[in-house]
Amino acid sequence: MKLEIKKAVVSLIKEQYSEHEFTPNRKDNYLPNKLVFANADFSRVEQRLFEFFVNQINHGEIEPSYGIEVKIPISVINEYVETRQVMAVTKSMAQKVITLSDLSKSQLEFTHLPVFTSIDYNINKSGFLVFRSNPKLSPYLAELGKAYTKYEFKTIQGLKSSYSVILYKLLAAHIGQHRYSFVYSIAELKKLFQIDPKKYQHLKGFKVRILDIAQRECAIALNPIIFEYENEGNKQRNITHIRFNVITAVSLSRIEKQEFNEAIGLNPKFVYAKVQEIIAKDYNFRDAHKNTILQNEEFLSKFITLHIEFSNGLHPKVKNRSAYILACLGLVKKKQSV
Repeated sequence: MKLEIKKAVVSLIKEQYSEHEFTPNRKDNYLPNKLVFANADFSRVEQRLFEFFVNQINHGEIEPSYGIEVKIPISVINEYVETRQVMAVTKSMAQKVITLSDLSKSQLEFTHLPVFTSIDYNINKSGFLVFRSNPKLSPYLAELGKAYTKYEFKTIQGLKSSYSVILYKLLAAHIGQHRYSFVYSIAELKKLFQIDPKKYQHLKGFKVRILDIAQRECAIALNPIIFEYENEGNKQRNITHIRFNVITAVSLSRIEKQEFNEAIGLNPKFVYAKVQEIIAKDYNFRDAHKNTILQNEEFLSKFITLHIEFSNGLHPKVKNRSAYILACLGLVKKKQSV
């Protein structure tokens, strides 16, 4: 009888976790916005391992009352985290909590949740790093259908600063909701970054050590997010809020076109020479078409606009850029769809 009870208890423990089978080369991570706006005091290496866990969650298979078990081959982990780091890092991760709070509420209310109940490494020479998440975290992970953030796995792994990771996901969350300009108080940002409220009393230090570094890293990431930030309000002293402005492909193209117009007014010969280089390098025009574009001010302006848009990732479905531009300029007939 005692043996049967013991077996039943062991079976119950096993059922507390649903295993999510490892899927290699998943491009994107998905995280509910509640967890994006939450904060966990992860080091950069801990963040990398956490993103491996997020990458392997099958969101359609989450059981709200079960924890999630994810097994990742050690060989895959070693692409970003060295073996010698894993023991110390995972020991620290197993003790970390994630804090969920509503930044918009004035009163203090929050929930601390341990992220993982256990982390195993190469048990019985399995060749896997195994994460088992806290079952109480599953209802939050299951909220993907309400509001979520999508970001590339390799992009987030490539960022160097832990602050850059947090800000990149924050920006991605707003972009996903089609918000390209938004405001946070410095107090809110410090909460998100897990920075002591008393640290960086002078705004300059906060900008130089946190925001400027994140701005540079996000701009050169594999899937870059370009943004600017400014003091919100007219006060010159005691600035309490920061406005973030995301530079989209459309707005970036508009800025670059304005710079082109200014340049052509200052030094037209130099600009024409650069345009000739661009045409020779990136496009396959006949000499007659090339000369027409260079000699006609309207055609030249339209060509530059389209070239800038291509450079910024607009018109991704266009396969033949040369033919597309000539058709837009009216220099060749557009193909009629059957």
